[in-house]
Amino acid sequence: MPENGSSFLGNQELKLILFGGKGGSGKTTSAAASAIHLARTNPDKRILLVSTDPAHSLGDSFDFRIGNQITPIKDAPGLSALEIDASELLVDFKEKHGNAIKKLADRGTYFDQQDIADFFCLSLPGLDELMAIIKVADILKSNGYDLIILDTAPTGHTMRLLDLPGQMLKWIDVFDLMQHKHRYMSKQFLGVYIKDDADEFLDIMSEDVKKVRALLLNSVTTEFVPVTIPETLSINETERLVVFLKNLGIPVKSIIVNRVIKEGGCIFCLSKRREQQWHMREIEDKFKEYNLHKISLFPQEIRGINELKEFGSALFDGTFQHQPAVVVPCSTKRTAQVKSTEANSKLSDICHRDLQFILFGGKGGVGKTSMASATALYLAKQNPQKKILVFSTDPAHSLSDSFGCSVGNEITPINACGNLYALEIDATQLVEDFKQEYREGIDEIFDNFLGNKADIKFDREVMSELISLSPPGLDELMALRKIMELSEEEKYDLYVLDTSPTGHLLRFLELPSLIQDWLKTFFKLLLKYKEVVGLNKIAQQLLSLSKSIKRVQKTLTDPKKNEFVAITIPEAMGIAETERLLSSLKRLEVPCRHVVLNMLIPSTECGFCTRKMEEQRKYVQEAKRKFFDYLISEIPLFPHEIKGIDNLTELSGIMYGKNVAKGAGVLKSVWQSIKLS
Repeated sequence: MPENGSSFLGNQELKLILFGGKGGSGKTTSAAASAIHLARTNPDKRILLVSTDPAHSLGDSFDFRIGNQITPIKDAPGLSALEIDASELLVDFKEKHGNAIKKLADRGTYFDQQDIADFFCLSLPGLDELMAIIKVADILKSNGYDLIILDTAPTGHTMRLLDLPGQMLKWIDVFDLMQHKHRYMSKQFLGVYIKDDADEFLDIMSEDVKKVRALLLNSVTTEFVPVTIPETLSINETERLVVFLKNLGIPVKSIIVNRVIKEGGCIFCLSKRREQQWHMREIEDKFKEYNLHKISLFPQEIRGINELKEFGSALFDGTFQHQPAVVVPCSTKRTAQVKSTEANSKLSDICHRDLQFILFGGKGGVGKTSMASATALYLAKQNPQKKILVFSTDPAHSLSDSFGCSVGNEITPINACGNLYALEIDATQLVEDFKQEYREGIDEIFDNFLGNKADIKFDREVMSELISLSPPGLDELMALRKIMELSEEEKYDLYVLDTSPTGHLLRFLELPSLIQDWLKTFFKLLLKYKEVVGLNKIAQQLLSLSKSIKRVQKTLTDPKKNEFVAITIPEAMGIAETERLLSSLKRLEVPCRHVVLNMLIPSTECGFCTRKMEEQRKYVQEAKRKFFDYLISEIPLFPHEIKGIDNLTELSGIMYGKNVAKGAGVLKSVWQSIKLS
C-alpha cells in the first residue's frame, strides 16, 4: 500500500471527493459512476454530485436532464445531482447580499450610489469558479448531505477554482478595510460602534469560505482523485496537477488510470497496447506513491445508469474487465478507409484564405491541441514568406507536449520551420503586472490630488487594494490583451489559437463585449471625477485598451479574417457539447464553417474495434444530420499518439488533403511494421 494510505474506494469518513484531470480522460464518468456505486453500497448516506464545469456533462453522462436544480438520480436512492449555473446563482447572491456590498462600497470608496449601481450590474469573467465555491459553502452549511462529490472543469480552471478560497479571503479583507473607515468615523463622532448588516455579511462570508478551505485541506475527510489515461499529454498534465495539489495542501491518495487496453486483439489494438505499456511503466514510476486504479477500455461509450454501474463495478470491485474478442489478422480494409477519409477532408479551403486568426475549440480531449499544432506547422511550411504564431489560451497548456519541445511564456521558434513560433502564456504573471500598473496609477492620483498635504490613509489603501477584488477570470482578459498587443505589433501574419475546453472558451470569446461594458462604466466614472483624477496613466491605458478590444472584436467576428474550427468525436457527449458550442458561436457572431469528426475507429475484423466503430457510425450520421450546414471532415484514429514534428506532419497531411498518398503510405507502413513484429 502506498504511503498515502487508503483511497476513496473504502474511506467511510470522506465528506468531499473531487474528480479532475485533462479533458477527455473520463473524470465526469468516474465521478458519476463513483457516486452511483457509493449510493448503492451506502443506502443510509445522502450524497450530492455537483458539476462545477461551465460546459456541464453530468446530464449527458446520466442520459437525462439535470440542470441548476438538485435532481434525484433514479435507481440510486440517496443520490442527487446538480449542474451549477453561475448566472442564476449570481442573481440570488446579489439579491441576498447586494445591499450590504453596496453599503461597503459607498462607505469605503469615492463612488456614489449611481457609480456603485452601475458596477454592480456588470457581468464578470470567472463567475463560474466564484459561484461554485459559494454554492459549496451553502451546501456545507445546510448539513443536508453526508458526502459531496465534485465533477470539476478541466485541469487549468480546476486549479483556479481550488486556489479561490484563499483569494476570496483577501477580498473579504479589502471589504473589511472599506468598513474599517466607517467604524473609525463612528467611534470618533459617536463614541461607539454598533455592527450592522455589512459587518454581518463579512462575518458570514469569512466563516463560509474558511469552512470550505478547511474542508479542502482536511486529509481525513477530503480526497482529490485525478483521472488520467496512458498518453503523454494526459500524464504530463496529471503530473502538473498533482504538484499543484500538493503545494496547496489538498490531499491526493489515488489516481484513476482510465482506458487501459488489457490484451491485444487486432493489430490496431496491439499497436495501441504496446504504446500504452511504455506509458503504464511511466505512470507507475511517476505516481508510485499513490494508489493506482486501472480501468479497462470499454467497447462502448459509458452513458446511462447501466453503463455507469458497470464502470463503477470495474473501479470499486474489479468485477467487470472487458477482454477484446479473439480475431483473425487485420484485413486491408484499413488502408482503403484512410484514403477515403483523407479525400473527404474539407479543411483545405482554410489554406487558401488570407486569414489572421484560426481558432480550434471543442470538448476536452477531442484533439484540439494536436490539430492546432498540425495546422500551424502545415501552414508555415506551405507559406514560408509568412510568420505564424501558434498560441495557447488554455491555463493547462499542452503545446510543449504536442511539439515535443519546451515552449513556455516566451515566444519560442519551432525548429522544424524558420517561420513558426509558439507561446504558452503565463497569464498569472500578466495579472500581477497589471495589478502593479493599477497600484502605481492610484498612487499617482493621490499624490497629485494631495500634493504635500497629509495623506488620506483609508482612501488610499482602499483604492489601492480594490484591484485585489479582480475576478478569477482576469487571466483570460490578460491572454486576450496579449493577443491584441501582438496583433498590433504586426510581427506575425497568422495566429493559430489552441483554446480552452468549451465552457471557458465561450467565456473567453465573450470577453470583448464584457470588457467594453466595463470600460464604458470606468470612463463615466473618470469623466465624473476628472477634476480629481485628470487623464492620468490609468485613463490612458483604459483608452488604449478600449481601442484595441474594438479591433480584436471586429477581427473575431469578421469571416474574412477569422475562422473557428469545431473539433468533436463521434460520441453522444461530444456531439451534444458541439451542438451547444455551435449555437453559442452563432450568438456571438464568430464565424464557423467547419466541424471535424476526429478519432474514427478503423475498419478491422476485431470484435472489439467493430463494436466501437458501429457505435461511432451512428454518431457520425447524427452529426451529419445536426450539422448539415457545416463542412464536415472525418479524421481517423491513429495507431499511435500524435506528438512531435513527424506525427504532426502526418496528421496535417490527412487534415488538408495534401500528399494523400504519402500520408496513407505512412500509416500503411506503420501497420505493416506492427503486423511483421
